[in-house]
Amino acid sequence: MRPRIASLLSIPVLTFLTLSSSSAAGADQVDVKVLCFPKTADVPTIELLVGPEKVEEIKLQAHEFTLPTKVPRLPVWKFGKSGTDGEGNFTFTTYAEFQPADLKRQLLVFIREGPKNEDGFRIRALDPKTLRGKQYHLTNLTTGPIAGTIGGKNFKLTPGSHTTVKPEADRGKNLCFASLSYLRNGKARTFFSSNWKLRERSRVLIFIYNTSGQQSPRIHSVVDPVRPPAEANP
Repeated sequence: MRPRIASLLSIPVLTFLTLSSSSAAGADQVDVKVLCFPKTADVPTIELLVGPEKVEEIKLQAHEFTLPTKVPRLPVWKFGKSGTDGEGNFTFTTYAEFQPADLKRQLLVFIREGPKNEDGFRIRALDPKTLRGKQYHLTNLTTGPIAGTIGGKNFKLTPGSHTTVKPEADRGKNLCFASLSYLRNGKARTFFSSNWKLRERSRVLIFIYNTSGQQSPRIHSVVDPVRPPAEANP
């Protein structure tokens, strides 16, 4: 009888262990939203290696952040493309690596190093807790310095750098004046000036870049809704 009792008692123990393992696995999941710039005609997806011979497909889009994708919290995320070799074995080519922060929700900005995914990416994380509404996050992707003012706040950007500006409403309710300039023949030239909205429930990402055949930089803006502070990253 004792072996039978022991066998019966082991059932709930195994069930408990299984549930505990499942709960732990769930706690290790992270919500990832991705924005990729510049936009190209290459494959609009990339793969994240999440386990042995297992990948998660991630969209690459420039007009807005993707919907959240749940992925495992790993020491290093490797993004690339999976395939098989001549013998049918799993292979993975890494295009970019990134060490994620200890956040439950991640905003990742992929900056392309070339027109194709295989050219690689620079990946930067934005903290949803600190990048809130009425803020502008600017990235200089040109080959020269950029200077500007937004809502009375002055800033300078060297090539490849970025900054976050918290402007004041200096042009009326929820409006601020924005001006951007670049160097041409050693002189500062304004290439953009306008009134921008200060959005209580949205952050704005500004990418400053060059296009072939044009000296004057251009801008690409992305408006991203923010979650209430209590929900941003518990």
